[in-house]
Formats: sequence, C-alpha cells, structure tokens
Amino acid sequence: MLLVPSFILMLAGTLVSVAHAQSGACVDSDGDGWGWNGVASCLVNDNSDTQNQSAAGACIDSDGDGWGWNGSSSCRIGEQQTGGNVSGGSGTSAECVDADGDGWGWDGQSSCRVNVTNTTDTAGGNDSGGDNSSGNNGNGSNVTISGSFNRNTDLVALHFDHAPDPDDGHAAAAGYIVTRELGLDVIVVGGAYGVWNASRYLSESEGLMNAIWGGQWLDAHNNRSSAVVVATSRWAGTLASGGDVWIAEGGQSDFTAAVVRSIQQQFPEFQTRSRIHLIQHSQWNEDHANASDLSFVKANTNYVRIEDGNNPNSTADFRSETPDSFVNTARSTRYAGVWNSAFAYLSPYEKLDFSDSVELMHILGIGTNSIATVEQFADRFMR
Repeated sequence: MLLVPSFILMLAGTLVSVAHAQSGACVDSDGDGWGWNGVASCLVNDNSDTQNQSAAGACIDSDGDGWGWNGSSSCRIGEQQTGGNVSGGSGTSAECVDADGDGWGWDGQSSCRVNVTNTTDTAGGNDSGGDNSSGNNGNGSNVTISGSFNRNTDLVALHFDHAPDPDDGHAAAAGYIVTRELGLDVIVVGGAYGVWNASRYLSESEGLMNAIWGGQWLDAHNNRSSAVVVATSRWAGTLASGGDVWIAEGGQSDFTAAVVRSIQQQFPEFQTRSRIHLIQHSQWNEDHANASDLSFVKANTNYVRIEDGNNPNSTADFRSETPDSFVNTARSTRYAGVWNSAFAYLSPYEKLDFSDSVELMHILGIGTNSIATVEQFADRFMR
C-alpha cells in the first residue's frame, strides 16, 4: 500500500469533514446551476434541503448540447419530461449528441458513441473510428488500442470492491497482466465498495492485492480518506497534462463519486463530464451504490454502461466451467506467480471468473471478435 505524507492526510481529514458537513451552502463549481452542499446535490439559491430535486425542476443545460440535468435525471431542453425520460418515446433517442467532440455523447438514456459502426477489433487489429496505438505483448505481436483511449496520455483506474465475491481476485490478476503488457499508466484501488456493501468486504483480499500489486495500490477500506486524496492527485495530474481518466468500475461508484467531487472542488477548470470516463457493467453494482453518489457520477462523468460480463452477450466470456487449459497456461508463463496467488485466493475449480475485466477490454477497444474467451485472453496476453 502506498504511504501518504502527513500533510496529505491532514487534507484528507478536511475533505472528509466537508463531505459529511450538514451545510446549507450550495457550492456550484462549474456554474451549471447545480452544486453540492456536503451531503447531496442542490440547486443554487434554492432553499430546499432535500437530497434530490424533483424531476419537475428546471432542465439546466450547462454545456449547450441540448441535454441538461433537472436534479434527479438527465433531461432534454424544451421537452416535457416523464419519469426522467423524454416524453413521446421509449426513453431513448436515435440522436447521439457529442458536445465536446470526444467521440462520446448522450442519447437521453445513456452515453453513446458517435458515428462509429464497429467498436471491436477487426481481424487486422484495427478499429474503425478513433486513433490507434500499439503496444507489444511480450512475444513480438502487437496489441492495438483503439477508440478514444490514448495510451500515451490517459490514466486507467482499476477499482475493485472485494465485496462480497472473491472473483475480484482473478480480475485483479488479469488487470495486472494487461496493464503491464501494454505499459499503461494505471492506478489501482481495493475496497472501492458502496456504503450498502461495506459489511461484506473481504479483508483477505488485502493479502492478494499485496501479492499481485506489491505496494502499488490504494486501500480504500482501511485508509479511505487518504485513498481519495492520492487518487485526486493522480487524476488531476493526468487531466492537467491533457490526458483523460478511464475507470473500470469493478464495484459501486461511491468511491469514484468522492474523487470526482474532490476534483471539482479543487480543480473546477477540469470538465469532468467529458474527461472522466466511467465504465460500469453491473446492474447489481448500481443497485448497491449510494443513490446520490450514483446520480452524481452519471451527471458529472462520461458514464458508460455496457452489458454485464457475467452473462452471455456482446462482452467477452471471462468465466469458465472447464478451466484446465487456462490454468495450465497461466501456471507456465512469466505470470505464474500472479495467477498462483489469485488461484490460492479463489480456486479456479470452484470458479474461474475475471468478468470485471470486460470493462478494461471496453476501454481498450478490444472486442469479442478478437478476445471472447478466457483461452483467447491467455493467447493474446500470456504467451
């Protein structure tokens, strides 16, 4: 685990005090009419102290893209809202509005990708749309990174809740291998669970994280405040250098919300909605997040919901009922120590599962026509 200087810990205490303060002041860091009062979103100059404003409130469009926020959901300017969705339709729109030109937009229901007809790898390793860059996977072949992610400038944040399932152990091993093979700038957080899931945290995961990542991870369970401070510093450094932050949210978004709020408070010049990309694949994670935190990250990051990696769908199937082939490969490569630690934590014959890694595949633009199974993952990253 990273050691944090005392002055950072003092700053962490200040941030925590702010986050828990029952303050009447509504701080609006980006001038969009909405702010944060220490416990909930609030409308500036509004005397209401409720956690969320009513869906009938004004639809405030801070960036001029035609979409805004009414206090509880996204809304389209000039259209009647019903149940948080645009009336007269199913709640989705055919038009994907990209306000900042980053290739991602909003269609009224979820984030969407603009003018990209193929977001997965082609046989040649290149995707349509976006800049491509390659990294060597250690055996002479190239791995192409595509889409909006820029390997040279951007930061990958791997968040693991380790609550309540031990399968995060396998995802932590897979994440380590991918980020090392591709030489990615990465920040890793353990214990990134939501408030409703705290009692189910697996403390045994700390030994596993040390075995895989050494001291290069943040312990949000035992040192949450300092973890928020260090993450804020790393994210801000990337943003200040012109890069974006990409979060593989292997849990709930409570921790992410704390970091984004800290970024907005300290660095209001950064446009978090367009430059912090949060990838979530699990409805369960959303259901067990603090509702206010989930609403906050949806409104203040480029929140991208992909299909659940635990189910057969367009994401890779990183679960296996017949793990022999993968286990034999894992134990015969230079990453044998990493996998042996993960397998000691959760036996692959009980469950081989690194389904949370589908979020990392999405960030990198690696589609199922390139990697769809655990064996194909091994072939590409572990040979």
